[in-house]
Amino acid sequence: MLRIIAGKYRHMLIDSPNTILTRPTEDKVREAIMSALNYQIENSVVLDLFSGSGALGIEALSRGAKKAYFVDNGSLAIKTIKKNLEKLKIENAEIFHYDYKKALEYFKNEKIKFDLIFLDPPYKLKEVYPYVRKYLLENDLLNKNAILIEESDIKLEEEYGESRYYKYGKVYVKITKEIKV
Repeated sequence: MLRIIAGKYRHMLIDSPNTILTRPTEDKVREAIMSALNYQIENSVVLDLFSGSGALGIEALSRGAKKAYFVDNGSLAIKTIKKNLEKLKIENAEIFHYDYKKALEYFKNEKIKFDLIFLDPPYKLKEVYPYVRKYLLENDLLNKNAILIEESDIKLEEEYGESRYYKYGKVYVKITKEIKV
């Protein structure tokens, strides 16, 4: 079980998929990410790509995000996200059982833009990070002042905007504003 840290759903517990394919972001890491984002969460449109349990997007909704889009290609993850949203009675969210490329194409076709993007793929998929950044920019999927939050097991040192780095145990978090290719 994961705990929502702050906001409307504070202290509520949500499920995590019971599989080795999903690695939920730990409470302390989510808390640090949300603290770093602070006032930028309120009224934002959030993309939680590789959602797993949906904890990052739900935490953002709890703290005042306007809407969240949850994307995962795992059936168990999708089932868990649906269960978590139903449990908390969250209605300002959409769930997509897509791989990340199909989801990004959908958002492009529907002209959906984001303020906050949580990117936490399986760590072995290193090619996902540059692909997603480039796709978001080249297809106009970012609102002004959008922020990209990337979680990895290595320090993602490629510069493509104003970035801050954090390390929590074996987890690296990169938060980037003014994103560029």
